[in-house]
Amino acid sequence: MGTSPDALRRSSAVAAPPDPSGRAAARRRTGGLLTAAPHRVVADFAGERRLAADLEECVGGVARAVAGDVPIIGEAVAEILAGGKRLRPLLVLAAAYAGSGERERSVASGVVVELLHLASLVHDDVMDEAAQRHGVTSANARMGNVRAVLAGDYLLGRALAVACELGGTEGALAAGTFIRLCDGQARESAALFDPARSENDYYAAIEGKTAALFATSCRLGAMAGGLGEEATAALAEYGLQIGMAFQIVDDLLDLTATSGVMGKPAGHDIAEGVYTLPVLCALRERPELAGVLARARPDAPDPEAVREAADIVRNSGGMAAARRAAERRTDRAVAALSGAAGEVGAERVAMLTDLAAALAGRGS
Repeated sequence: MGTSPDALRRSSAVAAPPDPSGRAAARRRTGGLLTAAPHRVVADFAGERRLAADLEECVGGVARAVAGDVPIIGEAVAEILAGGKRLRPLLVLAAAYAGSGERERSVASGVVVELLHLASLVHDDVMDEAAQRHGVTSANARMGNVRAVLAGDYLLGRALAVACELGGTEGALAAGTFIRLCDGQARESAALFDPARSENDYYAAIEGKTAALFATSCRLGAMAGGLGEEATAALAEYGLQIGMAFQIVDDLLDLTATSGVMGKPAGHDIAEGVYTLPVLCALRERPELAGVLARARPDAPDPEAVREAADIVRNSGGMAAARRAAERRTDRAVAALSGAAGEVGAERVAMLTDLAAALAGRGS
């Protein structure tokens, strides 16, 4: 059933796709990723060829994990497999490179976190009735909710299978992480269209739905790299704080980036009733925003209300407050590295520090 580390190691000999152009396309996509700031940081440290090869193996392991005798599974997730930034496998590899960087376990751990991430995306799209993911048609829009849920469940099962083949600790960690993902999503869903949502509620939700998997990525990478207990815990905390900063920045981008960058219109979260940190901060300063948000609800449609609400937030101090919050979380991530510095050394700490800044949009 599982995609074992041995199978991943033998992949180039056993499981190469029959169409050479498909593998070439995968290499081109990976090469394109290496131009992004976070990937560039790790590539500069570990070497571009090494990182590219390890990321390709992670992507190949994910593809093999969903390939089987039931074609609807592969069909359901083919589009989202082709997209994405592979940030969670990148974190696994960066943490592993901070240690011994043992390749077999590092790649398998990257497969685990990417499968968990993809499972959560498929399920989220069903819940949100989303039509697109990564700029392409979502699984639920193409195949219906029943098949999409089945595909998400299958991805989760495969993630747990690969994790358990790494070891009991890794299996329990993967299962616990998915529970935290669900908890975070449930907290967010419980607060939809609620202008009284507190900042603490927001932080609890994003810790589960985003930061928990970042933390697990770094923990699995540290374990694969053979780091000690103290350094592994420090890297997990580093990943958690990076995940918090990353989500806050993503929520800011929802209000400022173009649809071409985000794959969705600006203010999408407001339209969906997800009141993120910049919105919550703006509500304290501009109480009239609550009335505009009420007009943006689906049961009280006002075609201009979402745009008006987004404009109010953008022109408030909520944006700056959220940026400061992201900066504080990034600083916490860097501070956490002190717990690993004695084992990993200054050069690796510097790489992880630069990676944190790049992921939070503070790198050059």
